[in-house]
Amino acid sequence: MKIVGIFLGWSRGFGAGDGKVSERASNFKICKQNDPNLEECFAEASKQAINLMAPGLKSLRLLPIDPLSVDSVSIGEGGGAVSLKQEYRNIKLYGLSKGLEVSDYKVDLPNLVFKSMSFNPQVDFVADYTVDGKVLVLPIRGHGRSNITMLNLKTQNTFYGEKFEKDGETYMRITKYNVKFNPEKVLLKFENLFGGDKFLSNQMNTFLNENADLLFKELQASYEETFGLVFAQMANEIFTRVPFNKILPES
Repeated sequence: MKIVGIFLGWSRGFGAGDGKVSERASNFKICKQNDPNLEECFAEASKQAINLMAPGLKSLRLLPIDPLSVDSVSIGEGGGAVSLKQEYRNIKLYGLSKGLEVSDYKVDLPNLVFKSMSFNPQVDFVADYTVDGKVLVLPIRGHGRSNITMLNLKTQNTFYGEKFEKDGETYMRITKYNVKFNPEKVLLKFENLFGGDKFLSNQMNTFLNENADLLFKELQASYEETFGLVFAQMANEIFTRVPFNKILPES
């Protein structure tokens, strides 16, 4: 899941405009608009940037991205065979930089549309959860710690930008960020289901994992929409503070 790789690959110069230079800035690969191999450059720069920034960079005011912290995510009940109202808090995403591969970059600079594929061997979504609803015909409710593991995760990333003027400079903001998740396997663990009844909790976790593919497919659109909003907000924290010609120089 390369949730931040696209824009982190461009943030190597953040702070350069006000005289603050990152201690790692010289390590970042720079891609220029007139590069004949621009798409290959973006793919390499994105992967490199995630690995460099995984522990965070204080001088850039960037928090760690592995694990990546997210305050909260709410997912509506949905419909069909799976109807679950879900609340997740104190979220940590592990594995975003480990074994990351980036490929198939497509760049449409005139329209500011950027696409890529990424691969992660394992991503763990660990959080405090609250769920209430049903899976197939079985009711499910509980609150506690949860771990959703996605193995051999392929992610299609597409984001759309627009330029705007601020203080005499041109900037870019992300207007839409689409992700499509395609894990080979999903593992689920929800502690303290049914008020802590260990027998029912264990039985439900077994049932959830036996039907993990169905569960994920039923809720996939909600997960993708929610995380698309999260990723867009994260990207804009950099893009709206760094002039476009510093993010992507013409030459």
